[in-house]
Parts: sequence; structure tokens; C-alpha cells
Amino acid sequence: MKIDVSFTVPVPPDRAWPLLLDVPRIAPCVPGASLTEDLGDNRYKGKATVKVGPVQLAFAGEASITGIDEAARTARVVAKGADQKGRGSASATADFALVEEDGGTRVNVATEIQLVGAVAQYGRATGLIKDIATQIVDQFAANLRAEIAAENGEGEAAPAAARELSAMKLIGGVIKSKFSRSGGNDEETR
Repeated sequence: MKIDVSFTVPVPPDRAWPLLLDVPRIAPCVPGASLTEDLGDNRYKGKATVKVGPVQLAFAGEASITGIDEAARTARVVAKGADQKGRGSASATADFALVEEDGGTRVNVATEIQLVGAVAQYGRATGLIKDIATQIVDQFAANLRAEIAAENGEGEAAPAAARELSAMKLIGGVIKSKFSRSGGNDEETR
């Protein structure tokens, strides 16, 4: 399944580029994720947990940054992981591109995700998976903007609790997204 998302950060591309490649620094901004090991050569091990209602998926895996083009400010992240309870695996390839926008930077992300095993059952609701991915990116972007503001002396970094994946916020965001796309028409949401 393909998922395209974007977010903005309030710094120009020449400052956003090295920040986004600094995985140990930005990993704590990803809700529900933690970096467990820096393998060198832009390769990392980590864990990610997503809990929505009674379903909790905990993945452990590896990611690497490849195809770094400094001039174009593009890069590719290749990640793969397995659910720690043996329910399946996931792999993703994400292409990032930074574009200057109004003195800041828009980060465009095109991701191809493959789910295998019991985990793939959750992928049957492709629209739901895309909405969840969008909510995770939105939370990441908010945490990253708070980190940048704190660095610039313009506020405080997001507290640890805000860096965790909030299932209620996630569900609320998905419902809001579905409702806004339907224009409030109950017929479309049935």
C-alpha cells in the first residue's frame, strides 16, 4: 500500500536537512518508537509500538538511510521489522524530499508499506491504515516543531508523554479525518 504525507518545520531546508538525518536526535519525536542501537553507516535498530483499543503491535527491526542526495535534499529510508509476538512482519520504503516553503521546509514523504502474516489483516482497511499513518506523522511533526522551538529558545521540548503514541488522540484524529472527508454526511460513513 502506498501512503503519501507531508509536514512542515519552521526552519529553512539547510537547517532541516541535517536535523532530519540525525536519527538519534529525532527518533524520540516518533510516537511509540525508540532507537535501540546505532549500527553505523546510517543503519539503526529500533522498536515501535502501536496500540489501538485491545490490539497492540510491537515491532522490532532495522532501518537504514540510503540514496542520500545532499544537493536535491532527498533520501530513502528502508525499514523492516517483525511483531514481537510472532503475528507477522512489516517492511517499508520511504522516500523523503525537502522543499523550501515560506521560509520553512515542507517534507514530502512517499511510503510503500507491505504487511505479512496476521498483521496484514489490519491492512485490509487500507483507508484506516493511511489515516493512522497520517496521525503518527502529525504527532511526529508536532514533537519535532516543539524540539526546534526549544532549541531556538522559543519554548520547551515536547514532554515525554506527548512523544508517546496516544491511542485516544489517534482514534479521534481518524474519526475527525473520516468525518471531514464525508462532509458530515452520515450516509457516507455507514
